Amino acid sequence: MPFACAAPASHPLTGKRGVMREKTMSPGPNPWIRRVLPPLADLSFTGQETSARASVVVLARDEERCIARCLDSVVNSGFDDVLVVDTGSVDGTLGIVATYADRGVRLLQVPWGDSFAEARNVAVDAIGDGWVVFVDADEWVESAEELRDCLDSLTGAGGLPRLVFAPRIFDVDRETYDDSIPRIFLADGGVRFKGAIHEYPVVAGEVDEPIGLVELDVVFLHDGYRPDVVDAKGKRQRNMELLRSALKSDPANPRWFYFMVRDALPVLGGDQIVGLCDALRDLVGRDTGSGDLLGAAEYWKLALAFSCQGLVALGDWDSVHRFCRDLEQVDAHYFSTMAELVGGVVTKRDLLRAVEIRKNDDLMARSAIDRAGRHTDALICALLGRLRGEGEADRYRELCDPWDDVFFEKSVPRRASGVSPA
Repeated sequence: MPFACAAPASHPLTGKRGVMREKTMSPGPNPWIRRVLPPLADLSFTGQETSARASVVVLARDEERCIARCLDSVVNSGFDDVLVVDTGSVDGTLGIVATYADRGVRLLQVPWGDSFAEARNVAVDAIGDGWVVFVDADEWVESAEELRDCLDSLTGAGGLPRLVFAPRIFDVDRETYDDSIPRIFLADGGVRFKGAIHEYPVVAGEVDEPIGLVELDVVFLHDGYRPDVVDAKGKRQRNMELLRSALKSDPANPRWFYFMVRDALPVLGGDQIVGLCDALRDLVGRDTGSGDLLGAAEYWKLALAFSCQGLVALGDWDSVHRFCRDLEQVDAHYFSTMAELVGGVVTKRDLLRAVEIRKNDDLMARSAIDRAGRHTDALICALLGRLRGEGEADRYRELCDPWDDVFFEKSVPRRASGVSPA
């Protein structure tokens, strides 16, 4: 597993233990469940596992580089159906998929309608009933057997039609994971996707309703954000065009403002960043009817955290300090202490405060930067390097998941950031 080490060492200052590399099943009524958002009182289990129909769907377009790897990870693994939905491949993708026909892989060709939600909804309708598991073509399932066991254990849960499930998607190149992307739900439960890009599930109706998200302890692996892959497939341009389309058709939806900040950050000017964040702030408290699990307030905090990264790169520390007033304490502390590091004025008190925050699980859970606390770990490394020497920083760094942002690369201060020890 990419995120867990047997008998890990601990750091004497922080008590930080080594990065866990072995699977650890969580306690509770279902060991596959890591977290439920929002907490649901009716997520109960009968105690009896039953086997339900389960299908895998792979969306594809010009994926000859990786489609075989994806299919190899799920065929002959107990799934009732493996469906490839191709939206217009012109490379060798269709020929590769055809070689899997004798292993139960079906192919459905549909025209690309400039909407990922539309393509996913076509797939849901084609599956019809039972579990549907979306695996992108540039992903592969670490253990299909574990995934199938997980689905069987969930089948007896209450409230399933109003729940979607998110695996841990581990980026093998960046060594980071995302556990917030919904990929699994009951095909006949009324769940459908919205949005041309960064699509999200809702309970479809006259008024779309938000749906609960359950984070699972199953792993998908992913390598689709390698720079060469992104450039070859023109992902940046495509995604920005789709995002502009989503914002134009649904201008009161805070989701699109947030992703505009996140995705376009490297090319936005300071005034544009501030303008998008101000537009998001103006949506706070309004009923946008988006059906999204997150509202404008949550997206505003997320956008502020991303925006501070872009503003630092632009040298606009005044706006960073202004945004910090509205960030959660853990994230405001991160940027304000990084400013002190860049300015060359840090004290032992700064280190002790960072350690205090890192140990507070409630504070870390509210971070809009990283709930796992990797940014705070990187900050502690930088403070240790400045105050106690690089040997102490390296010792702590070895126990942590790596962190990349405008200040750090794999938790090591970037040379141009101004954070490196003098």
